[in-house]
Amino acid sequence: MRQAVLFGLLCSVLLIAAPATAEIAYERISMGDGKSILVVKGEFEQSDDPSRLVSEYLQLKPTFVSFHSPGGNVAAAMKFGRMIRALGAGTLQARSLECASACALAFVGGVHRSAEAGSIGVHRSSFAEDAGLDRNTAVAAVQAMTAEIIKYLGEMGVSSDLMQVSLSVDSSDMRYLTSREMEQYKITTAIGAEAQSSKQDEPQVPFVPTPQPQASAPAPDNRTRVIQFVERYHNAWSSANSTALAFIRGAYGPQVDYFGKAVSLEEVLRDKGNFANRWPDRAYSVRPHSLIISCLSTCEVTGEVEWFASAAARNKSTSGVASFGMIWDPDTQRIKAETSKVITADKSPKTPFRLIRQWEAENSECRGSTEPESAKTVRACDRRSELDAKLDRVGWCYGHQNEYGYQMRWHACDANSNRP
Repeated sequence: MRQAVLFGLLCSVLLIAAPATAEIAYERISMGDGKSILVVKGEFEQSDDPSRLVSEYLQLKPTFVSFHSPGGNVAAAMKFGRMIRALGAGTLQARSLECASACALAFVGGVHRSAEAGSIGVHRSSFAEDAGLDRNTAVAAVQAMTAEIIKYLGEMGVSSDLMQVSLSVDSSDMRYLTSREMEQYKITTAIGAEAQSSKQDEPQVPFVPTPQPQASAPAPDNRTRVIQFVERYHNAWSSANSTALAFIRGAYGPQVDYFGKAVSLEEVLRDKGNFANRWPDRAYSVRPHSLIISCLSTCEVTGEVEWFASAAARNKSTSGVASFGMIWDPDTQRIKAETSKVITADKSPKTPFRLIRQWEAENSECRGSTEPESAKTVRACDRRSELDAKLDRVGWCYGHQNEYGYQMRWHACDANSNRP
C-alpha cells in the first residue's frame, strides 16, 4: 500500500513536470509525511559525472530515486547505477515518466526497486551514426558492450535473461515491460499494490521466459560483505573529490582508531580532504589475492593496494604500493580502525604502469578464458572495467577510435582516445 500511495503522489506531481532535458538535471520532490523523491532527468552522456547525484542525494536524503530519461550512453548509466548502489538508495518508477533504454540500467542500481507496469523500456543497444566504426569493429564493440551489460546486471542481482528480451527488440523500437516480466527478471524487488492489481489489465505481451525459476541468492556472509566494502571504498576514493569525500563520510564511525590514535570522524574527513586536495586525480586498486580477512563480531582486513595519483596544477605525480589494514563493523558497515604503510614509492613516475599491469592481467583472463561464464572470468572482466574507469580518471586511455585490437596501446588520453 505504501508503494501504491507513492506511485500515485509521484504521478500527480509530475504530470505537470517539463519533459526530460537533454542533459542530466535533478528535481527534488517533497511527497509530504517526511517522504521525498529525487528525480534524475535527461539523457545520459559519456561525460556525465555522478558526483552531483551524490551531493543531491546527501542533501535531500530522499525516500527513493526516480528517473525521467529516454536513455543515452550505456556506460554512463551504469556509473549512475553503481553510485546509487553505493549510496544504498532505493529506486521507484511511475508509468507517467519515462525510463527507457540505458535508463533501465541506472534504475536497477537501486537496493530496493519498485516500478509500475509499462514504466521500464528496453531495446537493443546501438552506436551513434557518426561513431565512424567499420563493420568488424562495430561487431566487436557490440559484443564487448553486451558482455559488460550482462556483468553489470549480475552485479545488481538482475537476471541476465533480460538481455534476451533487449536483444530481440530493434534499437529503433522500444519494449515496455509488464509487472510479471519485471518480477521474472528481478528488475523489481518489490511491487506496490497498485502495480499488483494492474496485472490482470495488462496487455498480453509475449516475453522470453526464464528456462527455470531462479532461486533467490543467499544473503552474503560478512567476509563477502567486507570484500565488497573494500572494493567500494577504493572505487570511491578513485573518483572525483566530491564523490570520494561523500563516501568517506559514510564509511567511518563517529570515533575511529586512526593510525593508532583515537580521533573523531571530522578529523578523519579533514585528513582525507587535505590529501584529496593535494592529489585530486587518483586511482587505487587492491592487489588481487592480497586480502587476508578474519570475521568474528567485527572483520579485520589486511591487504595491499597499488596507486597512481597526480596533480596537474603542480605538475606532480606519485605511485607505489602500500599495505593497509582496517577493522570493519558488519552491523554499522563502518570502519572502526584504519592503518596503512607505504611499501614501495616509485621515483618520479610518468605512467600508471602498476595499474596498467593489473589491467593487462585481468584483460588476459577476461578475453582468453575457455569458461566465459565462470565466476573467475566474470570477476576478471569486472575488475578490468573498474580499472578502465580508474585509469581514465587519471588521464590514461587504451586505444584510439577506429583502431583494431592489435593496434591499441595505453597512452595519455587525447581527443581521439577511446573512453570507458
